[in-house]
Amino acid sequence: MDNKIYNWGILAPGRIAGKFVDELRHLPNARLLAVGSRDYSRAVSFAQDFGIERVYGSYTDLVGDPDIDIIYIASPHSHHAEHAQLCLNHGKAVLCEKALAINQHEVNQMIETARQNNRLLMEAFFVPHQPSYIEAKRVIESGTLGKIKHINSWFGFNKSPYDINHRLLNRELGGGALLDIGLYCVFDTLWFLGAPTNISAKAHLADTGADQSVTVHFDYSSDTTASLYATFYSAIGFGTDIFCEQGIIRLRRSSAIDQWLEIERMGQPAERFSWPAHLCGMKQEAAEAMRCLENHQLESKIISHQMSLTLIRTLDQIRKLTGIYYPGKD
Repeated sequence: MDNKIYNWGILAPGRIAGKFVDELRHLPNARLLAVGSRDYSRAVSFAQDFGIERVYGSYTDLVGDPDIDIIYIASPHSHHAEHAQLCLNHGKAVLCEKALAINQHEVNQMIETARQNNRLLMEAFFVPHQPSYIEAKRVIESGTLGKIKHINSWFGFNKSPYDINHRLLNRELGGGALLDIGLYCVFDTLWFLGAPTNISAKAHLADTGADQSVTVHFDYSSDTTASLYATFYSAIGFGTDIFCEQGIIRLRRSSAIDQWLEIERMGQPAERFSWPAHLCGMKQEAAEAMRCLENHQLESKIISHQMSLTLIRTLDQIRKLTGIYYPGKD
């Protein structure tokens, strides 16, 4: 990468934005220039915490800053399409938190807006940029473990006490287990197997109508299957197991920067791989976005527009099967 410094703006400072910025500031070619919030005092506090120079009390003012190269969007799912298009229409590249939007219709609009403005649009999905995923895919593509026969993926935590006013259970904000954590399980399966030929799914809905748990089964034409489970009921953490003809690949993490991989080949002891924090985490998606800017790409080759479309299309199918819907969006 060249010596160009890319100026970043942060739209919607919150918990996830804090995690992202904490990693971003360690990249030598990234400059934390500005933060914008509808709550000016919140933006001021965030800027003080992370040493950000410019503070804006509206998103319109943020995107109007001529010195910003790229904006990271961390608002609720329900507002991603609106905020991304605001940025793109003001000539800013966009790295937008997952899920890229609420449904495929919105993602289509975002991609079209990016193309019309000749600007980068990238979904901030950190997992495919991680060394554990890169190594897992390398091993699978090498053929040494044979074909994948089944994937089992899960993500869950115990959300208690029960609070119907929390964002996670607010359908108007895109709340629910599927879009918040279940999409990791869906992504992993799509990443290693592609789109399924058939989907079956069930969900348990909270009093608000938001999904508190989702169970999904994928079928493939090659007699390959996948089981996915996301829940706010149980502190099961995250895991993806890839069962191959000649062994098992296990992907695990306790955080974005603490991840490991186990490979167990038939008749051999398991091999465990881990990586230092500076090679892992959300910073890798930011580094990829800046590589795209350097190479004048409108999309990432790692998390392409097509990959984002396949993901949101699959999520829409699961929602249709389970009765999960978002008011004003479906």
